Amino acid sequence: MDLEQLKAEWQELSKRVEKYETLNKQNTINMIHSKTVSTKQKMEKYEIFFFVLCIAYTIFLGIALFINSERLIANETIVVGIGVFVLAGAWQLYKILLLQKMKLDNCSVIELQRRALKYKALTMGRLIAGMILLVPTMLLFYYFQRNLMPQELLLIALLGGVIGLAAGLTAFFSQWSNINQLLTDLKELKHLK
Repeated sequence: MDLEQLKAEWQELSKRVEKYETLNKQNTINMIHSKTVSTKQKMEKYEIFFFVLCIAYTIFLGIALFINSERLIANETIVVGIGVFVLAGAWQLYKILLLQKMKLDNCSVIELQRRALKYKALTMGRLIAGMILLVPTMLLFYYFQRNLMPQELLLIALLGGVIGLAAGLTAFFSQWSNINQLLTDLKELKHLK
């Protein structure tokens, strides 16, 4: 085997390795892109579920307000509940729209990371604001209900609130994990592109 033939074979081998590396890199990008799309869809389902829940509770409380005779629940308590769910629904809608702006095919990876970080900050802000507003809201419920409900029923309502809080925190941490996964996927995409 002469030197020229060895060089030619080496170049051919180099081209094949380069082609393989390019193909491997593209496959990795496609896999991470698919994972990113899946994670984003989970996040959207979470937000849509809670948006629909807010609408359902607002409608339920609106009907309750309409037919209420104030024997068990004060109208003021229902109004506070409606206010809470309208605000929560508006917040959910805003976050849904923010997620919709994260178009994986139209935005650069850097822009997607910026939007995902903004979404993460808003999600943490919702948790903090929700925890801060939880105490005054519960105090308002108690204040309006203090003469209508026996203590036992108020304790059951408090227990229901604690169970709801635990379910909400569980859902929050699940969503938080999805957000972190999305950011990790975007970071990997950024390194590959």
